[in-house]
Amino acid sequence: MPIAPATVTAKGAWSPAAPTPHHVLDDAHLPVMTLRASALAHNTAVMQAYVDRHGLLFAPHMKTHMAPELAADQIAAGAWGVTVASVQQAMVAWEHGVHRILVANEVLDPAGLAWLASRRSVDPGADVLCCVDSTAGVAAGVAAQEAVDGELHVLVEVGFPGGRTGVRSPAEARDLAERAHAAGLVLRGVSGYEGGLPGVDAARTYVAGVLAVALAVRPLVPGPRALLSMGGSAWFDAVVDAVTARPDDLDVLLRSGASLVHDDGFYAERTPFGRQPAEGSLRAAIEVWGRVTSCPEPGLAFVAVGKRDISFDEGLPVVRQVRPGGTAAAAPVVPPPGAVTVTRLDDQHCYLASGDGAPTLTPGDVVVFGISHPCTVFDKWRQVHVLDDDDTVVRTIATWF
Repeated sequence: MPIAPATVTAKGAWSPAAPTPHHVLDDAHLPVMTLRASALAHNTAVMQAYVDRHGLLFAPHMKTHMAPELAADQIAAGAWGVTVASVQQAMVAWEHGVHRILVANEVLDPAGLAWLASRRSVDPGADVLCCVDSTAGVAAGVAAQEAVDGELHVLVEVGFPGGRTGVRSPAEARDLAERAHAAGLVLRGVSGYEGGLPGVDAARTYVAGVLAVALAVRPLVPGPRALLSMGGSAWFDAVVDAVTARPDDLDVLLRSGASLVHDDGFYAERTPFGRQPAEGSLRAAIEVWGRVTSCPEPGLAFVAVGKRDISFDEGLPVVRQVRPGGTAAAAPVVPPPGAVTVTRLDDQHCYLASGDGAPTLTPGDVVVFGISHPCTVFDKWRQVHVLDDDDTVVRTIATWF
């Protein structure tokens, strides 16, 4: 007798029997990743108020989450558009109705450049840009323009020695801007990335140098306004400090993407709001829920959460709560700081060490983790569930990686 195929659901989905709305632990196939609706709303409002207060534009980096619904929420709150890291990501944003897009990266692929250069023929109101840092990039951009009879709008990227992409000196930046302009590309201004620098002082000095380049190439930028774009979530206060004396016709476009969901590690330690609390604060929105499957020896427990489910590149997860018994009726237990720690992750296993003051862990309990570095957790999930503060699922969003 043939065997009927099983019903296949996306990772983290609930049983079809689960009612809507429902508690996160009702009929869940753990592990699941969740977002707190209250934290998303708070962080969105705080960041938009911050950029408005300092006269900046905001294009949050969509590569953090690749969830068009989250990007739409930020645009509804006042964001200019979105930032992405690749043409494929730009296509996702475009197909979901976002037509103001900055590709904060060099694009050399002919097909990708042709797509970028053709956007204004599809929507005359679109504003789609990418970066350039080489004469090869200029030549590829010109060829793409000619191939589609379009316009490629570019920012000259200014980097720093040992850093990521971008020309390495102001002189190179000015020379490349002149070449791009003379070749027929639409020069819109300059860009940079301060996030790879070791601290806020170094970032401030670097951004000031990029601002000087923006002023030097301003005569090559057509139209009434030029653009300077900067991008990280760790030192954006340095950007604000460095561009305070900018001219009125220069727009500063901030790209900070991790600010929407924040974290319990990398960005919690580095957020500008920690240095300037009067400006606001961010809340960690991401949680990953997993079930204890084994407690084979004293002080050691295993949770069915691993490298395939949670980020680990900028620090291991942290234990935020334990739900004894792992049911919706279980009251949360918050361990004292350091009492329960993640010591290691395998592909599908999390090693938990328990110390003084730790709650007793039993197979079947549920552990709720906070994460470090949100950019490398979203890509592990096709569905992410948004929770109210009572742990009720209020909506499910899709990611497009």
